[in-house]
Amino acid sequence: MLDKYSEPRRDAATLAARREALIDQLGWLEDEAAALAPLLDALPAWAVEQAPMPTDLSAKQTFAALAALDRDVYPDWIARLQAEDAPDLESPPLEAEENANDRDLGDLLSDLRAAREALRGTVEAVPAEAWARRATLDGDATDLYGIALAIVQRDAEHLKELAYRLHDADLRTPKG
Repeated sequence: MLDKYSEPRRDAATLAARREALIDQLGWLEDEAAALAPLLDALPAWAVEQAPMPTDLSAKQTFAALAALDRDVYPDWIARLQAEDAPDLESPPLEAEENANDRDLGDLLSDLRAAREALRGTVEAVPAEAWARRATLDGDATDLYGIALAIVQRDAEHLKELAYRLHDADLRTPKG
């Protein structure tokens, strides 16, 4: 079991299995985006274009922001991990793309899937020995195993938050 209280085994077979599992988990966002498309299409536009609070992101903004991280932030982290000795990496906040709510939902989800597919390819191309190179992410010592896990956990957290919000919303057609 992998947890923050014990150091996982570092034999070659275990590390290979961890790499494979993490790359597979990175693909989970692609699968979720594909599965969500028909469900979100059935919702009224306001449900995917509005946020409950001014500091929150709408569903469309969330998808655009996750794609931007996959395109603009995470590949740089991986390049720095391979090029620098112990780079200091910081997770940027999830920020709304200015015109995300004006974009077609299907296009946003396609963009998210394409960005994640490219990121997975970048991660897959990292040589096995480079996965153990040290880095700091948000002040914590880590390596590519930890970075990939942090990306997967961040995805899951944002999608869970979005799912709870949509589940709690009153999406019934108004009477009248």
